Amino acid sequence: SSWLLGQAAWAPSFQTPSQSLPAVAAMVKKVKVEKAKSDKSSCKKCQKKISFDELRAGVDCWMGGRTVTAWLHMKCMSECFKFDRCKGKGKCKLSGDTMEKGEARLELAREYTGIFFKLKHSHSALADFLKEKAMKPQAIKGYSELSPEEKSQLWKTAKAHFRRA
Repeated sequence: SSWLLGQAAWAPSFQTPSQSLPAVAAMVKKVKVEKAKSDKSSCKKCQKKISFDELRAGVDCWMGGRTVTAWLHMKCMSECFKFDRCKGKGKCKLSGDTMEKGEARLELAREYTGIFFKLKHSHSALADFLKEKAMKPQAIKGYSELSPEEKSQLWKTAKAHFRRA
């Protein structure tokens, strides 16, 4: 009988819809930045460990049938941004807005996350990252392929403003 009690712990639990885990909508929809809480995470780009207390960048994505945070070193994340064009219809990770085939977008570590943002939402999506690692849109691969109108939708780099008295 003690064997049966032990088996009960391994039995699947059935939940009603109200008890189920949060839906995909609960995913964080922008790049998050935090200090690593342990030394157990690895960078999705370089595969090296992210040290305890080291600043890291991550984005929630759907892998293996569940929501996980794909963590990257800050430097590795900055190397994974790219401007490109939609190959077919898609959705902006931040807003959920539809993106049409051929529309310019910001791609974020596609090989590791499959995340894309509309250009007009790129600053909001990267806000936490840009606070820690200032980056000009011009430094991102594919910038030269954008039209002047598309470039105008991107974030502006901070400039010091001084007033003379």
